[in-house]
Amino acid sequence: MYNPYIPKLARIIGVVEEACGVKTFKLEVNGELKFSPGQFVMVSAFGVGEAPFAIASSPSRTSEVEVSIRAVGNVTRYLHRMKVGEIVGVRGPLGKGFPLEEFKNRNIVVVAGGTGLFGVSSLIWHIYENREEYGEVHLLYGVRKPAFILRRADIEEWDKKISVHITVDIPEPGWSGHVGLVTTLLDKIEIPKENIVFAVCGPPLMMKAVYLKLLKLGYRPNQIYVSLERNMKCGIGKCGRCLLSNGLYVCKDGPVFRCDKLPERDIE
Repeated sequence: MYNPYIPKLARIIGVVEEACGVKTFKLEVNGELKFSPGQFVMVSAFGVGEAPFAIASSPSRTSEVEVSIRAVGNVTRYLHRMKVGEIVGVRGPLGKGFPLEEFKNRNIVVVAGGTGLFGVSSLIWHIYENREEYGEVHLLYGVRKPAFILRRADIEEWDKKISVHITVDIPEPGWSGHVGLVTTLLDKIEIPKENIVFAVCGPPLMMKAVYLKLLKLGYRPNQIYVSLERNMKCGIGKCGRCLLSNGLYVCKDGPVFRCDKLPERDIE
């Protein structure tokens, strides 16, 4: 009988240093792990604990997954010390991802800030691998400094099929790209008002700013999807840690929500 609390075993088969304090782990899962873009997994360091992470790899790869982790607590710092060949636990996939059928044949703008890129990476990979099913596609990505740009190899590959725009808050020597908040990129590209959806993920203040900017530009809440990041513990709606003000749980009803289904105070 399936028990959602028991993780599958997964072997670390690759580790990439993305930036200071951020690593991507490639995990070979014992058995298939089929998931939809936007879903997440709980990764456990045995004897220490577990934490939720967005699946950042392509959903077409079911025998392995990638999770990008910032070292901010006991579990994540322990995971950062783990090496290729060591074993972790993986529970999932969990939650609800992006509604791919609703996205088909539409123009798509993905807006990500900092590590929020991990929450939309699997969606971008799906679009990349099924490019003929979508219209015009833009990725707007903002980070604090150029040194904090994450998943650089992925971005270089995505740029072959979708339009990638990157901005930084603070330029460094050699940076010739755009400078400013990620919301300023919305003024730089021509985006149609109809037949378009937005997928947004990032720090709370950034997501709220993007949402309000899109409303100001004339877009509707039902055109905007956000992937919320919350302090999830169980991942299946039992502990109540991620309960929203409207009674929905980020872990089992999200983490992806259409904004007309959320109170504005929860869009952050």
